[in-house]
Amino acid sequence: MPGRRDRVFTISNGLSLFRAFLSLPLVMALEQGLMSWAMIMVILAVVSDFADGYLARRADQITHVGMLLDPIADKFIMMAVMIYLIFDPQRRFPILFFLVLGLRDVTISIIGTYLMVRCAEIFQTNRAGKWFVGITTLAMALYIFNLAYWGGWVLLVATVLMLVSWILYLRFYIRRLYSLPGL
Repeated sequence: MPGRRDRVFTISNGLSLFRAFLSLPLVMALEQGLMSWAMIMVILAVVSDFADGYLARRADQITHVGMLLDPIADKFIMMAVMIYLIFDPQRRFPILFFLVLGLRDVTISIIGTYLMVRCAEIFQTNRAGKWFVGITTLAMALYIFNLAYWGGWVLLVATVLMLVSWILYLRFYIRRLYSLPGL
């Protein structure tokens, strides 16, 4: 049935699950120094991220599950690799970025979940957030290949996008909160 948002089993949702489950073999490949395999998995993750959204829109399979699952899958794989890079003494990924990202995600998740329950509505990601994920992925790839100098500069751009995205989410959520009856 086209247009039904309550579906669970779609190709797009399967691609999001695939991306989330890639995190364990990806970290294992990094830990074992299998960089070719790690890059193949990173490419698969990026391609699956673009493909799930494209297919969902193209096949009219945008679902509530998919709108939740897609950003969770992104975060799952991103956080797994980021934690690996933080604890790898050769790569020295900045823990401060990870902590700010965690604070951003917690605030967005708490308010977003409250609004989702209260309004029975799932909110789309913002464009700055999508760019943030892509630029952060590039920065992490540079750190993976021990190009921390360049990775640091790219991470600076990602930090700006993360903060812009955070502000946009909070602004949208606050407006939505004030529009609710009884607040």
